[in-house]
Amino acid sequence: MVKKFKKSLGQNFLRDDVVLDKISSSISLFNCNKIIEIGAGDGALTRNLLANNLPVSVIEYDRDLIPKLESEFSQFQNFSILNEDILKVDLQHLCDKNSVIVGNLPYNISSQIILKLLESRVDYQSAIFLIQKELAQRFCTNSKKSTKISLLAHFFSDIDQLFDVSPDAFTPKPKVTSTLIRIMPHKRNFKRLEQYIELKKILESCFANPRKQIKKSLIQLGVSSEKLSFKSSSRPDDLALQDYFEILDISEK
Repeated sequence: MVKKFKKSLGQNFLRDDVVLDKISSSISLFNCNKIIEIGAGDGALTRNLLANNLPVSVIEYDRDLIPKLESEFSQFQNFSILNEDILKVDLQHLCDKNSVIVGNLPYNISSQIILKLLESRVDYQSAIFLIQKELAQRFCTNSKKSTKISLLAHFFSDIDQLFDVSPDAFTPKPKVTSTLIRIMPHKRNFKRLEQYIELKKILESCFANPRKQIKKSLIQLGVSSEKLSFKSSSRPDDLALQDYFEILDISEK
């Protein structure tokens, strides 16, 4: 058992076997040919993943954990490990359309990891991540209000909250509840991929003052509100992705 946890790396290791089994059961492996685990930690979830008899590639940044992981899992022929920073890894070389990505993500870089996966345009079948509950709520598009991050995510994928995990399931015990989310990539906005950077700029402008009406942002973007199907008195979080596509299309004319 790892006794020293690195706060700087956001390490909170799962210790609850019931939760580990529940996470494993939530992973759909139909037509899957490879599992990629981000942040294996001390390998609590890794053993469950290896039981599926599929290749499991582990990405772990903490070099002090590598000997433990290699010692515990080197006898598995379907196990491989990469001691790299996930934010610097080229996912194109690891994933394909039949890959499933899994991870108990460090709280401090969860959003960066998810956005990297989405924006890299890499092919994968699905992703299952355990993240802070508050962040999960911001990412999901099934809430009444939009967030900048939920709109960016929805451009590439559909994200659902599966279940919450109590702080008691971890060591050390975090101060917040976690939520397991499922990310399903889609190609609905494939024709708009070249517009994504401009869309991101528009969202940054509109959400700079999220509690204010969008009217001022539209003026700054040079967009006439008369051409829009929604009211300029709306707030940024009242609008759906399709509304921002309207702004995008008018701004590019």
